[in-house]
Amino acid sequence: MKDKADIILLQETYSTPEVENTWKSQWRGDLFFCHGSEHSRGVLTLVKEGLDCKFEVCKQDNLGRYIILKGLVQGQSFLFLNIYAPNKTNEQCIFYDEIQNEFDKLEIDSDCKIIIGGDFNVIPDPDLDGSGGSPKLKESSKKIENLCFSLDLIDIWRIRNPKLKRFSWRQKTPMIQRRLDYWLISNNIQEEVDKVDIIPAIRSDHSAITLYINGIENSTYGPSFWKFNASLLEDKEYVDLIRNKIGEWVDDSREIEDQRLPGII
Repeated sequence: MKDKADIILLQETYSTPEVENTWKSQWRGDLFFCHGSEHSRGVLTLVKEGLDCKFEVCKQDNLGRYIILKGLVQGQSFLFLNIYAPNKTNEQCIFYDEIQNEFDKLEIDSDCKIIIGGDFNVIPDPDLDGSGGSPKLKESSKKIENLCFSLDLIDIWRIRNPKLKRFSWRQKTPMIQRRLDYWLISNNIQEEVDKVDIIPAIRSDHSAITLYINGIENSTYGPSFWKFNASLLEDKEYVDLIRNKIGEWVDDSREIEDQRLPGII
């Protein structure tokens, strides 16, 4: 995240007000919190230091489910929504109605570029976005369709991959996979998207989703190198911890499917 991303949307952060100062000390840039509890919910939007941006609107709910940021990024009007939807269908319907109401309250210009990303907890297409179990189209999916229609949004990953099966969430027993995490973006900026991807993760049941937009670049980028803190090798507790964990990490990595190959389910 520190090396490549300008704006990061995190979900299920389990954050509380008590962690804010600690987390701020670990990130060079702006952090926008929406707290849940120590054991559930929470979203966090991070903006990299040096990115030319100014947000005039910051709206959070009180349940740790979403953050809306609206303002200028490199002189262009943007609206970002970081989303972590509930699991139950009836709660999802209420949640997406609330999102629609919040957008209706905002003055969104026609040239404003909308980007919604996160965990929607519902799949757009049971045939393409689910494997294992009984994937089905939920009532809350219609709410998302209505949101897309009213704001002229598209599922950019599906536009670029119309028939490909890839998943962002999985459980092992029984094996169930779903594409619950995706980007909804303004239809008029799809040509500005250079790349959209799903990146398998090792220590999480969710994969990361990435979106690269032409023109959003950090002017502070330049030649650099990473240097390992060799003093850690003298910390016995650290060395023992890493030595004990290596085997576990290797085993976990073996269980990750190669989602980049078509036909691998």
